[in-house]
Amino acid sequence: MPSLRLERWIARKLRLRHLEIVAEVYDSRSILKASKRLNVTQPAVTKAVKDIENTLALQLFERTTRGLIPTVYGEIFARHAKTVLAQLRYAAEELENLRVGYSGHVTVGTVLAASASLLPEAIAMLKKERPAVAVTIMDGTYDVLLPALLVGDIDMVLGRLPEAGRQQGLIYEDIHVEPICLAVRKDHPLAGRKSLTLADLVDQPWVFPVQESSLRRQIEKMFIDESLPLPRNVIASMSTLVNRVLLRKSDCIAILPYHVARDDVDQGLLKLLPVKLGNLQTPVGAIIRAPGDLPPAARALMECVKIVGRELNEAATLEAQKPPQAPKARRKS
Repeated sequence: MPSLRLERWIARKLRLRHLEIVAEVYDSRSILKASKRLNVTQPAVTKAVKDIENTLALQLFERTTRGLIPTVYGEIFARHAKTVLAQLRYAAEELENLRVGYSGHVTVGTVLAASASLLPEAIAMLKKERPAVAVTIMDGTYDVLLPALLVGDIDMVLGRLPEAGRQQGLIYEDIHVEPICLAVRKDHPLAGRKSLTLADLVDQPWVFPVQESSLRRQIEKMFIDESLPLPRNVIASMSTLVNRVLLRKSDCIAILPYHVARDDVDQGLLKLLPVKLGNLQTPVGAIIRAPGDLPPAARALMECVKIVGRELNEAATLEAQKPPQAPKARRKS
């Protein structure tokens, strides 16, 4: 339990400026950089940090030749400070929305599966309805995006939902199921085949997801279930850009979410191999902070994400597992 003295200090003496200073010092690891960003003097920043440390009777930062390194106490205080500041930004945004109408800002973290169709189409829908909303997109991996989500630096993360290791304090919501396909370059030796099995592909060069991903485990199980050896000539990559270049420049076969490969197939750059993949698919969803409260702009984008997700689910047929003429169906929409 916190001491009565500490509770009284937080209630009566703690100011937003204290939170801003700790958050900036934490992010910059420097008194000088924090003072410049906050437009205050270095002594003022130093005094504020020392005042907080003296009141808490805890050291928040360790002074080293490499700058200020947060202690375990500093990590905790900075995390809560950034969360409080984020909530106040949301309150200001909501009040401003009530005053002037549809505006605001939303920051979205995204990983591979969300970047092909779900997020771009949702943003396009949002901008038609609310053109004044500013959108920032951060591309990355979960180990980078989820900590930023927890402290309020971003509003939501879109991507493949992890099967295990889900963090407390976050809400995971299914949006749509992404079918998986096998893609090759347009003039690949196998591109003209009308029928193929996994057995035909074991000795081919492959681009797989990284070992830690759930999709990689599904792929390997698919070979094992058919009593086939796992391919040995494998490149492990989660980079959409690298994968697309590898496909065009080599004889690699890539296992891709259908909506990642679709545009290149439509443009004649890639072809899909007619291999039955069974129930191979990956869930794509959204991750937000508990208890689920979103600022207005983020809430509006989430609604668009859900609408696009429903449309993608309705369109998710067996096209990804059929010969390459399948993508022509999309041109009718």
